[in-house]
Amino acid sequence: MLRTLWSERTAGVDQGAGLALAAVGSLGRGECGPHSDLDLVLLHRGHRAQRTRVAELAESLWYPLWDGGLRLDHSVRTLAECREVARADLSAAVGLLDLSLIAGEPDLVAEARQALAQDWRAHARSRLPQLADAVHERHRRAGDLSQSLEPDLKEAHGGLRDMAILRALTAAWLTDRPHGAVDTAYEHLLDVRDALHASTGRGRDRLTREDQRGVAALLGFETPDDCLTSVLGAGRVLRYAVDGTLRRALQSQRARVLRVGPRRPRLDRIGPGCALHDGEVVLERLERAQEPGAALQAAGAAATAGVRLAPATLTALAAGHGIRVEDPDFRRALTVLLASGPGLIEVWEGLDHAGLIEGWFPEWAAVRSRPQHNPVHRHTVDRHLLETVVEAAARTGEVARPDLLLLGALLHDIGKVAGASDHSVTGAVLADAALARWGVPASDRQVVVTLVREHLTLIELATRRDPQDPATLAAVRAAVGGDRDVLQLLVVLTEADARAAGGPAWSPWRAQMLGRLMAAVTAVDAEESSGMGQSG
Repeated sequence: MLRTLWSERTAGVDQGAGLALAAVGSLGRGECGPHSDLDLVLLHRGHRAQRTRVAELAESLWYPLWDGGLRLDHSVRTLAECREVARADLSAAVGLLDLSLIAGEPDLVAEARQALAQDWRAHARSRLPQLADAVHERHRRAGDLSQSLEPDLKEAHGGLRDMAILRALTAAWLTDRPHGAVDTAYEHLLDVRDALHASTGRGRDRLTREDQRGVAALLGFETPDDCLTSVLGAGRVLRYAVDGTLRRALQSQRARVLRVGPRRPRLDRIGPGCALHDGEVVLERLERAQEPGAALQAAGAAATAGVRLAPATLTALAAGHGIRVEDPDFRRALTVLLASGPGLIEVWEGLDHAGLIEGWFPEWAAVRSRPQHNPVHRHTVDRHLLETVVEAAARTGEVARPDLLLLGALLHDIGKVAGASDHSVTGAVLADAALARWGVPASDRQVVVTLVREHLTLIELATRRDPQDPATLAAVRAAVGGDRDVLQLLVVLTEADARAAGGPAWSPWRAQMLGRLMAAVTAVDAEESSGMGQSG
């Protein structure tokens, strides 16, 4: 349509007169949605005698588009003006990298593309900190796509705009970007964006709850939740890719600034066969990846240090021989990783992207990126499990068996799968299977299964029942089989679960009510112990 319009409006004009209609944005990339804006640029050579004709041509092009109800962002520029705008406006510089010919003189657009790309490469290193700040600010405003119930498909962390950042970093020759899964995730978000436009008849970017059913139907998903899970999963892949690629670009910039002649990489040993290099954990020897347990040991070292595993390290570990999950070494290394604190989340994410987690823990796949519609929760099921582990790790000194607490935290919501009527009951079955596969002794396995099955019991009794009622206290005892150590594990898990959920899940009132219940249990235990002593 644009080429036809161009032909009509330039009839009788010398096609070599230095005029061209070009596109940027989604149209320039060949990814325009049903109701996307048209971002058009009328390029010209800037000859003085040509300016009046260019202004008239621009009006003759823009007005039919407005009259047709199309949303239009337009500009009229020379090559020099394009370069000037790109130098002054970082966002425009990134957008102009997509400049593509629609109609007119091909050489003019080719010259502009080449000049803009050269400028971008020449100044990319000095502009990189500004680009990183702009990306982080956008992420802060728009939120994390992978954790949103109503995600912004374009601006959010892991959204469509992050692919433009990946391309821009690659175009600057600062670093390469991931492919494969990243491209698949991006194409899926484009499909969702198109379905959102088609089903609503509007150029929306936010996938609201009221729109999810129509989008799911258009894309062939059985339920809106299945569709949303796929969207959050795609956002998770793009988020991890843009974070890692931007970090490597900044590493490249620092290395260039610091390099004075040849230099050996500095490796600071932080674990068995592992070293810290440029803010990431690497293997001291590549052959180390073939050793059993190398992946978990490297992951534990990275998470404890609060840094990521280097991409090349993850690739090598994923191709290694791995470890037999029934071996005690696996459980010990897993416990170290789970106890590492806040660094666990990013390291686990890297292991998951490399395909290692599912090999050890097949049940993880069913909760990965699964949304939670309960307003109490702020995270998907998988992320909530990790946040709970982090909260529990901070309180391991309060329990006799920290290892069982951490396993209970990792598994407590594993039953939140499609079709589960009671996730605690379903989770207990799934947890038992995972623990048996990991070779956990039967007695320890029973404790963790109890934690999973009863992880909501204490807070429900504390907030809905009278703590002085003997029946309430009997229910507490029944939940833990009368075992005080298991009760303490359950108390700590209850708080960790609530803190990880965030917001009203762990309010001062809820904390007070749980404290009252535990005080009542302790008082009765003390009375019974005293009575038994007097009887003796």
